[in-house]
Amino acid sequence: MSRRNSLIHQPLDASPLRKQTSRAIVILALLFWGACPTFLFAQLQNQPSQSSNQSSEGQKEDSVEQLKRKVEQIHTQYLKELAELQGRLGSVEKRQSTLADEIGQNVKLGGYGLVAFEDFRDRKTTYDGKMELLISGQFHDRIRFYSEIDLGVPNGTADVEQGYVDLLLTQSFNFRAGVLLTPFGKFNLDHFDPRQDLTDRPVVARRITPTTWSDLGVGAFGLVPLSDSLKATYEIQVINGLTDKFTAASQGGALGSSTGGVVAQDIGLRDARTGLRTDNNGNKAVVGRGTLKFLDQYEVGFSGYRGAYKETSNDQIVGTSLDAEFRPRGVPFWEDFVFKAEYARFDIENSSAPSSLWGYYAQLNYRFWPAFLNSTVMGRHFSNPALTLVGRYGYARINTAAASDGKLTENTTVIGLNYRPIQDYVIKVEYQFNSGQLERKSMDGFLASVSWLF
Repeated sequence: MSRRNSLIHQPLDASPLRKQTSRAIVILALLFWGACPTFLFAQLQNQPSQSSNQSSEGQKEDSVEQLKRKVEQIHTQYLKELAELQGRLGSVEKRQSTLADEIGQNVKLGGYGLVAFEDFRDRKTTYDGKMELLISGQFHDRIRFYSEIDLGVPNGTADVEQGYVDLLLTQSFNFRAGVLLTPFGKFNLDHFDPRQDLTDRPVVARRITPTTWSDLGVGAFGLVPLSDSLKATYEIQVINGLTDKFTAASQGGALGSSTGGVVAQDIGLRDARTGLRTDNNGNKAVVGRGTLKFLDQYEVGFSGYRGAYKETSNDQIVGTSLDAEFRPRGVPFWEDFVFKAEYARFDIENSSAPSSLWGYYAQLNYRFWPAFLNSTVMGRHFSNPALTLVGRYGYARINTAAASDGKLTENTTVIGLNYRPIQDYVIKVEYQFNSGQLERKSMDGFLASVSWLF
């Protein structure tokens, strides 16, 4: 019995191996127990609760809804501002279109050009030219403006030849102010190269009347009907006037000669123009031109000028001019002719170099068109082409103590032919015969040009 019990209880007494195993298990269990709370606690901290998750998702949903509402507000505001901007842009475009239409209707741009070739004996051949811009318009039924701007070809300096505004009051009286083309002689008022039938200007219009002659000032103009067939026109101006910068030339080497014995190319009154600068004295010049026109065929004009020219005295330059033009109408053969003539004179008080200047020209035009040219390239493309044969004689004289015989003269005879396929485009050829001491002297020469107006 005791043996059986001993056998029965023997397994309970652990063998050394079991004892070691049990001890190891206990140690591992203690180690796991010590580490497990910290690990579980960290996991619990890192894992949000269900309520917390629900709260965060709700906040996100609220933020998204708020963002959507803000985007919708921004989009609505953008559409509103875009519509306003489009409305303003449409209004601006409409105003610009209206302004462009008004400018197009009330302002006109044009111009004219000239390219000329010169070949005079004992001088180098050369091309010369001119380009001018014309601007005109009317911004009221009774207010208009006009400008003629020389673009400076070939000299490189642009100049305003005309730039004035008119106040139209009545047929017989109107007011003008600005840069005015001086109404002295008809050629100065009608100097456009495309309108002329010869390339070169008359010697009287270059050396005596300083064409192109403009000045700052004010004036009045008008038309007075005298009968059904007779009418009178006038233009009068108050301007700064000519100065004392005219040239005195000499054929010898006289003491005080401004050119040292060489005749200046610009001798005459050209240098006396103000160049649109202020007056050199306090006295203003008065200049004007009046005409009588009969049946639009005969025109006679008379011009006058008077004004002080020195800075320190009241010495005057006094000028007179007479011009005429005859255009027969309704008379076969003779209606193809045009006759023009002009005379001008200036007297300078208390001046001997020069003391006076005068000259004239007479010109006859014959306009024709041979029928056989209609089938050529000169005629087949144009409705009213024309050829014009031109003859002109001109004379100028400057009385000056600087010349050995007391005067300088120039005689010029010109024969020319021009071709106009249309009125505003012309090709000219001409030959000059010259004698004297002024600009061309005694050198004959050939000139040709192309000029146009648009």
